[in-house]
Order: sequence, then structure tokens, then C-alpha cells
Amino acid sequence: MKLNSNSTHLNISDTTLFEKLCVIENFKLIMPENISKFEILDQSTLIFSLKGMPPIKLIFGEKHSPSLITLNSSESKINFSLSAHIKKIDENSCEFSLEFNGDLNPMIQMMVKTPLQSFINDLSKNTSKLT
Repeated sequence: MKLNSNSTHLNISDTTLFEKLCVIENFKLIMPENISKFEILDQSTLIFSLKGMPPIKLIFGEKHSPSLITLNSSESKINFSLSAHIKKIDENSCEFSLEFNGDLNPMIQMMVKTPLQSFINDLSKNTSKLT
């Protein structure tokens, strides 16, 4: 299953946004309000949980400055990646979007598609808190 967030226009350079998203602590700032758990395990790993959902452990994967950061699920029943795409508009602005890629069976897809879409849209929108 592949989901894409809405794009968010930000008044911040692509390199500055990339650097801020490489700091695991900054993910707490962009998480949606319905987070019931958020814990940083180390400089590349976090655990979070949405209300009513099991905890999800994410670890930094690929990083291609300043355009891509990938977080991968770890120790989860569902294997997925969350890719942050940063597109330079000019020296002081960029566009940000998220892409969810997961290997989910059709029954699970039906149950999680709407909450996941909402989650990645909220994360994308909340990146404005990093400016």
C-alpha cells in the first residue's frame, strides 16, 4: 500500500528543513495531537503510538541531503517505510511531503488506510512548526 500526504509549502530552505528533520527530537514537535506515546530511544530511533493503536518503532534509514529522509519500521507486525520528500522552491522556501509504503494484507489496509492518511497529512502540515 502506498499513500502520499498533501504537500506543504514552507518558508524555510530545503537544507535547513533537512537538518532539522535529521534531529530525532524534532519529530515530537510535528507529531499530531492524538499521540498517546512518544519516546526517543537513541539518536536514530523513536517509538510512538496513536490512541488505540499499538506502538510503532521507527529508525532512520536513507538520508540524501537535502531532499530525502526515510524512516523504517522496526520490530513491528507491519513492515513499512515513511519517506520525507523535500523539494527546493527557492533559497528560502521548499515543499514537503510524506510517502508511506507498506506491505499490508487487504484486510489490514481497509482498517488502517484512513487513519494512516490522516496521520501523514498531519505530520506534513505540522512541519511548519519547525520554521
